[in-house]
Amino acid sequence: MIKDILYKIFSVTNEYTADTKHKVFNICGIKIKFKQKFTPQPIQKKVAAPTAQHQIHHNAVKYTISMLKKYGIRHIVSAPGTCNAYFNLLIQDDSFFRCYSVIDERAAVYTATGIAYETNEPVVVTCTGATAARNFMSGMTEAYYRNIPIIALTFFDYNNNKFNMRPQYTDRSVHQNDIREMSVTLPKISDNDDKSRCLTYLNAALSCAVYKKRPVHINCPASFNFQEAAKDKTLPEDIWITKYYRPDELEELKNEFSGKKVAVFIGSHNKFEESETKALSSFAEAMNIPVFCDHTSNWHGKNKVLITQAVRVLSDKDIPDLIIDIGSVSGNYSAPFLYRKAKVWRISSNGEFKCRFSKPALMTINCLEKFFFEEMKSASKPEINYYELVKSKINKNPMPSNIPLSTTLVSQTLASMIPANSSLHIAILKCLQTMNYFNLPESVDVVCNVGGFGIDGPVSTAVGQSLYDRTKKTFAVTGDLAFFYDMNILGNRHISNNLRIILVNNNKGIEFRYNHNIERFFGEKTNILVAAAEHNKGGAEGWAKSCGFKYLKIETKEELFKNMKDFVKDCDSPILMEVFTTDDDEKNALNAMKI
Repeated sequence: MIKDILYKIFSVTNEYTADTKHKVFNICGIKIKFKQKFTPQPIQKKVAAPTAQHQIHHNAVKYTISMLKKYGIRHIVSAPGTCNAYFNLLIQDDSFFRCYSVIDERAAVYTATGIAYETNEPVVVTCTGATAARNFMSGMTEAYYRNIPIIALTFFDYNNNKFNMRPQYTDRSVHQNDIREMSVTLPKISDNDDKSRCLTYLNAALSCAVYKKRPVHINCPASFNFQEAAKDKTLPEDIWITKYYRPDELEELKNEFSGKKVAVFIGSHNKFEESETKALSSFAEAMNIPVFCDHTSNWHGKNKVLITQAVRVLSDKDIPDLIIDIGSVSGNYSAPFLYRKAKVWRISSNGEFKCRFSKPALMTINCLEKFFFEEMKSASKPEINYYELVKSKINKNPMPSNIPLSTTLVSQTLASMIPANSSLHIAILKCLQTMNYFNLPESVDVVCNVGGFGIDGPVSTAVGQSLYDRTKKTFAVTGDLAFFYDMNILGNRHISNNLRIILVNNNKGIEFRYNHNIERFFGEKTNILVAAAEHNKGGAEGWAKSCGFKYLKIETKEELFKNMKDFVKDCDSPILMEVFTTDDDEKNALNAMKI
């Protein structure tokens, strides 16, 4: 109150215009101004130090042009427009390309099909935004049914979307099935992750056109920086392409193993036939190379090395120089370490382009896995016995023995006691991660739902596996979120006494409490919505018993060891073992596995 009164009697303030400063004295309501010279100071912007993530000098259009050249695609039919102007202005003076101008888009596609037919080469047809690409449809339909490799290269304004009512926007997210073999939309490139994704998409589409002779669609973000196009026509060189090899071309690869640490990597895989196991085993033994895999690979042949065991002990100098990649998605999050410096050969029985962890697949070998390993068994051997090197490091660093009650201990205990010739279903994510530390009997088939990679359905999948052969025990290991999500299947009338379920109940999605980037900032707050803690506090005992299951409750290590012996034996009913663990024990167990 007193301050307000004094302020009305006397105060001093500053007033500014664009280039003038006034000192204003207020004395009992009378203002007296004194003019002062004033030079506005520019606002200092903080500029982050340049990093590898920000050193991106080229846009998606230039990467597309560079990749077209690398794949040897030289014929381009261009319809006029602004969205594709940047592209057209760069290629029209490049002697590598043979460019043709066709005014309307429908005729442009048919012109491209004529060129492709005569040359037996892929041909690019390009247009601007708006409805221009709609006119490609009839010609692309022709190309689809005649197996003519037309590359429909459309461009779009990155700032347009279906909500902001900017002109010349059309939605290209959905296409008719019979106008292209595949469609990719390239990202706007702002960092190395964008660039990696752009190159992966371009390889997928261009390799399909070049090697499979099929029509494809590439949707590219346009650039309107025509001053840049006029001044700088350099193209990026930091690109990669995949080269296709047919079965009759394998001979030229047989000298590629010399001086390299070579390995086979298997992602999740269907059960190997006996002849397939024999072919890969003979190859691995002849070459002295490891077969890196996890339990979802279903690999029961020679030179098997669990990925998690290897990553635990190998250093940068020990990882592969060359990886022969087979199988589907791997749920092993430590596997990218093995790919850090390796060249990758991808075996694709259907000719489909894939690369793992966005690592360049420099070769796509289009043949059956069995055929490849049989043919390459006579290749020149690497000088190093890489398999023995890896195994010796693993043997020198055994797993810890004193693990607290946790998902890790459950996995270790079950792995040591699970009967031969059983089936094992592992839920994502922590259950899969921890089981992959431990060896299982080679007669045990293992599967995990790594296709969709969600928590839905692990218990139901295990039930399905158990129904086929009721004389064969089927085991399932799941966390509490996945179990209670899928618990209704326990009431199914087809369930028999060959089913065994282990529920590790840490009363939350414990995986989210391992995430360092979340944990360090939010800690216990993660439990509220992210880890979904404190649900189903009473556990599964009531539901399990009401569904006819024998129920085993585990709260100590001693109870786990004692009850596991009965859990794996024959019983006249299905069994559910519920193991209650704590956050600290789960974290300490995982930390104990580290070297």
